[in-house]
Amino acid sequence: MTALCLPARSYAETIADTVGQALATHPQLKEGADMAAAAKRNVAEQRSGYYPVFSVQTESGRIHNNDLTTRADTASGGASSSWRQMETIALTQPLFTGFNVENRVSGAKDRYAAAEYDLASQKEDVALRAARAHLNLMRTKALLHLASEYEADIAKRRRKIALMVKDGAAGEADLLQAEAVAEQAQNTQLGYKDAYLQAKADYIEVAGAAPLSQLELGAPTWNKFVPASMDQALATVVRMNGRILSAHKMVSAAIRDKDAEASSLLPQVSAVVSYTKDNKRSTLGGFTSDAEGVVKMAWSFSTGGGQIARIDKYDDQEKATMEKSAGVVRTVEHDVRQKFTSMQTVDQQYDLLTRQENENQTIFRNFLAQFQGGRQSNLQLIEARSKLFQAQAAQVDASYRRLLARFQLLDAIGTLHEAFENVTTTADATKHKH
Repeated sequence: MTALCLPARSYAETIADTVGQALATHPQLKEGADMAAAAKRNVAEQRSGYYPVFSVQTESGRIHNNDLTTRADTASGGASSSWRQMETIALTQPLFTGFNVENRVSGAKDRYAAAEYDLASQKEDVALRAARAHLNLMRTKALLHLASEYEADIAKRRRKIALMVKDGAAGEADLLQAEAVAEQAQNTQLGYKDAYLQAKADYIEVAGAAPLSQLELGAPTWNKFVPASMDQALATVVRMNGRILSAHKMVSAAIRDKDAEASSLLPQVSAVVSYTKDNKRSTLGGFTSDAEGVVKMAWSFSTGGGQIARIDKYDDQEKATMEKSAGVVRTVEHDVRQKFTSMQTVDQQYDLLTRQENENQTIFRNFLAQFQGGRQSNLQLIEARSKLFQAQAAQVDASYRRLLARFQLLDAIGTLHEAFENVTTTADATKHKH
């Protein structure tokens, strides 16, 4: 892999740099952070149920009464009208809510934790996209470099055959075959050029800007996070995967919701301190003021079974959430098994393709020596060069797929962004500024 990295000019951007840039600037993560912040606000909102409620009420207007008091006043003629001004202030402290507040707070905390785990899962996805974009840009650039060298070499051989045909030392058929290979080499080069430009567009989308310098792999900090066995990978995923941890928290939140709804079957007790001042004509009661400090209890039941139905509804939602959580665990573990197996397969393919590339290097060197000794033709050398290019391109592709397979496994486990976050620096978030 080191041989694939060209020397850095002034500063080489590593995969960790790209991942750090994406994690610092990607809108998806900012959206996830805002959602987590909103969930945290909900915890404070639910916790306010522990504290007293202060209320102020005022009334001002005209009233008209016809009752025993007004009829007892002969001057009023049986009824009386007056302007009225009334103010009331009250302080209500919940004493017992059937554990409703406790469950609402716990449920909000669980949802906040789930939002944080969702954000961590999003970081994994963005980190994988950034790492893939970085690798793909390096891969297509390396392949484009190989294709350019290959195309130039084939074009040089074709020109030699053309001169030989002109001198009568080679047949027209050899030239046609050489031209066909040269055209294929040009087409391959164009394909890699297009792939490189597409890879650059993908890089800009995830990182927010084009790379300012030469790309390289950087220190392989991810190696210590790659599990040595399938069992180790499965043991790690249940502790680290954000989707699994979020699903578990949502189950806990659903349980809290059901318990909070069940609190409606218990009495609600609160302490109330209030003061009321009422000012109206004497025939309607005159000026009055009332102050009280009482403990109130309310206990109500729905005769139509609404309370029980709501509790049963939340119980069904709890069961559905538990099944969804089990499904998430099964899906993620399946993904880990696939990614681990794929990593092992790619490793074997890489070893095989590396041997094939070395073998083709040896074959081409032998053909070149034989050509110089007059025992091989230019056309045969072109064919050997074509096979060497195919082997080189396959080996380069496998080398990058080998790294990507590791990143995909770490993403499935939930440790990918952690593998990079210790080597990112504060400069990463600013070096792409325009």
